[in-house]
Amino acid sequence: MTTPETRRQHWRERTRYRRTTWLLAATVALVVGAGAAGGTWWSQRETSALSTDPGEYVPPSEILPPSQSPTSPPTTSSSTSSQASPSTTPSSSSTTSSSSASTSSAPQPVSQQAPAGEPTRVQVDSGGRSVVDATLQATTLDSEKVLAPPFGLAGWYAEPGWPKPGHAGASILVGHINHGANPDVFWNLPKVSVGDIVTVTYGSGTDVKFKITRSEAASKAGVPQDDSIWDHDNPDPVLRLITCDPETPLNGGHYEGNWVVWADQMVA
Repeated sequence: MTTPETRRQHWRERTRYRRTTWLLAATVALVVGAGAAGGTWWSQRETSALSTDPGEYVPPSEILPPSQSPTSPPTTSSSTSSQASPSTTPSSSSTTSSSSASTSSAPQPVSQQAPAGEPTRVQVDSGGRSVVDATLQATTLDSEKVLAPPFGLAGWYAEPGWPKPGHAGASILVGHINHGANPDVFWNLPKVSVGDIVTVTYGSGTDVKFKITRSEAASKAGVPQDDSIWDHDNPDPVLRLITCDPETPLNGGHYEGNWVVWADQMVA
């Protein structure tokens, strides 16, 4: 027979959890905010100017994967080895802007039952146009304990104990703002507004929809300590999207700020 934990036991468990969460959050904040090129911490720093001004809208259909970007730097062997793809078959992220907008702008009621399988795509519509349309890939900490989302894809944080979108708790999606001189999958993320819809699609075809409740710049020092982001034990399914803030200064080849979006699941 189990008994309710004492206040002291609860406090100890909560303190242990928050310490672990802070370390993981600090790691994520380091990576998704890394590099003038939007690269991860091991990538070569870029000195080339961006091909697009920060804040300028770029249709997701025009955001090329690194292998097709004419100005992208060569990929080093170390970054290649730490970006191995899992054995999943993500849906294509090459949908045109107009079709993405029509899909996201008419959200359908969703079931409260947590979806099975793995998420494969994330889309965001804002003001009638697509701002994010990216393939999702399970992303875990590498051998250096760093979360390294691949270029040209968005990563869902797949470490044990962290929920997938549509499951209770805060699911974390991360992506790069740019790669080399070119926009990457979360380039338009700072353009979203409160009330916009985020659609996460699973391999089964099931959609889980979230409504954005907050979108703002955040300091890299503040992100790891913000419990509203790393809300692991929230009883409701919530979503957090994190990237760099390209409007912040570069310091040693790295953006100084992050951009964070908060969203709550829509239910029937």
